[in-house]
Parts: sequence; structure tokens; C-alpha cells
Amino acid sequence: MKYEELKSEVKDIVDICESVPEKYRSQCFDILLQSLLSGVDHGRTGKREGADAFNADGKDEKSYKQNNGNSPLPTPSQIKVLMQKTGVTLDELQQIAMYEDDEVHFILEPTTKKIARGQIEWALMTALRNGVTQNNLAADPENVRSICIEKGFYDKANFAATFKTPKNAALFQGPMEAQGEPQKLSAEGQKELGKLVKQLTTA
Repeated sequence: MKYEELKSEVKDIVDICESVPEKYRSQCFDILLQSLLSGVDHGRTGKREGADAFNADGKDEKSYKQNNGNSPLPTPSQIKVLMQKTGVTLDELQQIAMYEDDEVHFILEPTTKKIARGQIEWALMTALRNGVTQNNLAADPENVRSICIEKGFYDKANFAATFKTPKNAALFQGPMEAQGEPQKLSAEGQKELGKLVKQLTTA
């Protein structure tokens, strides 16, 4: 792992530790740092073992392969932060998505009947996919448009306007505009993504 990557990972660990009660922060930092360094020393397998520490059900990589027939979903730092902030577990993420050939394929998808809500939910799902594959919880407006067309949630006349309503705009750190830059999820957006994951896995 390069220095800049390691620096970023450590920063994310600090962010996670700040979200837990103060009396547990030191122990939390030690555990997470040890997991990170284990990944650095032992390569891909070690890092994935560290990630599995966030799986509340205690299932390891081997059991996931046996149960699902595919590789366990990677949990880069931004996914770890999402899990910590929202209470989403690795098991729940595994129920929603599978990881194969370095790509994320959704097993469970939004089922809302409302076009506008479907657009928002697919934007959140796109951000989740990018979080897993790129360590960046962000949605690209044009990618969201494409998948909404594919899934039947595209309202050409109101597509852009849907993302500009105050409630929906608050889910992203910047404006979701046509041909615009990908926008990271805000804290509210991460919370909404967590709710969506819980909703899909309990439906």
C-alpha cells in the first residue's frame, strides 16, 4: 500500500473512532489499525480479514464463499464508515449485492412504484456500488440516468428537478446536474442509503 493510501485509511479509522463513546476510542483505534496493518503486511487476504471484523455476524470469507458461491463483498474504508454510521452489517450488504470479477451485481433492487423515489434509490445504489469498487460513495448523474432508463424509473421531463428538491438535494454534497461531476453522499445521504439497505433486506 502506498503512503497516500495508508494515510487515507488511517484518517478513516480516526473518523470511525470519533463516532464511538470516548472510553472505547483507544481500543477501537488499536483494533482497526492492527487490522489495517495486517492487510498491508499480508496482502489482499489479510486486508479482507480485517474488513470482516466489521461483520457483526462473525462470518468469515470462507463461509461467504460456501454460502454465496462468490467472493465476499470488499469493504474499503468508505464502506466501513458507512457501516459504522448506519449500523448496516456486511451480511446485509452481501444480501443486496454480490462481487464477481471485480464488479458489483445487485441481488436485491428497489421495488418502489414511484418514479421520483426510484430515481433517488438508484442514485443511492449507484453510490453504494462505487463505494465498493472505487472507495468513493458517489453517484454520477449520467450513470444514474442510464440505470433509471434501464430499470423503468426515468422521467425525462422531471429527472433533473427530482434531485433539486431540498429533501433530495440534501442527500448529496453537491448538485446532481446533467453532464455534471459525480457527487458524494452527504451524511444525510449515507443515512438514507442505510435505511434503503435495511428496507431491502427485511422486505
